[in-house]
Amino acid sequence: MGREIDRWASGIKRNDPKILSVVKPAVVAIVILIICGSVIYRLVPAVRNVIHPLTSDNGKDKVTVADRVVKYTCPMHPFIVSDRPGACSICGMSLVPQESAASLEGASAMEAHLPGGVSLSPTQQVMANVATGKAEFHEFSMDTVAAGKVSWDERRLTRISARIPGRIERLHVNFTGARVNAGQALLDIYSPDLVAAQKEYLLAVEGADRAKDSSVDSRSMMEGLRDASRSRLKLWGVADKQIEELKRTRQPKVAVTVFSPASGVVTERLVTAGQYVNEGAPLFSVAPQSSVWVEAELYENEIGKVAIGTPALVTTEAYPGKALQGRVAFVDPVVNPETRTLKVRFDLSNPEGLLKPEMFVKVALKGRKFKALAVPEGAVIVTGDRALAWVETAPGTFEPRYITIGRKGEGFCEIVSGLSEGELVAASGGFLIDSESQLKSARREAQQGREGKGR
Repeated sequence: MGREIDRWASGIKRNDPKILSVVKPAVVAIVILIICGSVIYRLVPAVRNVIHPLTSDNGKDKVTVADRVVKYTCPMHPFIVSDRPGACSICGMSLVPQESAASLEGASAMEAHLPGGVSLSPTQQVMANVATGKAEFHEFSMDTVAAGKVSWDERRLTRISARIPGRIERLHVNFTGARVNAGQALLDIYSPDLVAAQKEYLLAVEGADRAKDSSVDSRSMMEGLRDASRSRLKLWGVADKQIEELKRTRQPKVAVTVFSPASGVVTERLVTAGQYVNEGAPLFSVAPQSSVWVEAELYENEIGKVAIGTPALVTTEAYPGKALQGRVAFVDPVVNPETRTLKVRFDLSNPEGLLKPEMFVKVALKGRKFKALAVPEGAVIVTGDRALAWVETAPGTFEPRYITIGRKGEGFCEIVSGLSEGELVAASGGFLIDSESQLKSARREAQQGREGKGR
């Protein structure tokens, strides 16, 4: 073989026609093949990718996944980035390559069958304090507690007014807060009109006495005058015993005593001795303490728990261990626009007078009970006017689900719609899952943007 090559080389040097006739066509063919191959390489990307798979269409080198894994990050805290493997300074989890984390994100989204789904390993669930709870029927109680204040029973308030014009001669009850009984003397009042009325009554009584032996008509007329004079005195506040005393003594009184028509506590004293008053002027206000009102204010979300007749238990710090029972007697039809609360009133019997008006009390309302589908309150994430829960569709895989919630109580939240009985939800750690989902969505969008620019 070596001798043949030497013979061909010496022939080319001597310009042997036989050898040159074979070599020249071969050289021309090789040159043409090289030119055609260069053209095809430039114009056909598929051929170029087969020959050089690491070169892009524009001639720049492509970077493989292995070349891109140069940074390490924490799956739960993506802002923690390191040049070498290690542990997260916040949660202690092992750092993973960013490209590997991106691959896991893509897999998580596919496993969740929904954009925004999150897949967590058992270790990640423990580190994020993620615990699941089951959607199941729970017994809700309509009980509620409110702060209340004691007030007078307005239906039993008594306002004592002057029935005739005159001057206050003497006050038998001269301070607010005094306890009075029905028929107890309150004040003495002098009135010229009242003195004249007493004299007219005495004349009528004498005329009726003299007409006993007269004709029937005369006797009836005088008795009618006597009765009219007596009625006039009673309308002006003169008691029956005072009229009988006047009839017995036949002496009109200059100052007539005014008596209390009801028992209770003097809540207002509106006159003083020596004061002139006109007809209808208020003198005293009297209110009993044997029954009082308790008024409590409920927030709007508690209005549905209360109805007329709902039993209530009233306690106060003044008497620990002692409770008074009552019922809702009135629900205000209008919400207070300033406090956004609704006033509820209770009627309470207070025979011992333990409850004082303006005293603060605690009211426990015992409402009805009902069962409804519910989840732990920690499983509900309220976002503006909507609420969502993270449903575990597969072990470690959570999917966001919009739900409609109802009443809350005893650590549970009623589910009106969006969940079915038996479904598992993230009872704790839902906010961390939601944050992780948003971070993944942001990174996915950024990665798609980079790929779009690369194309």
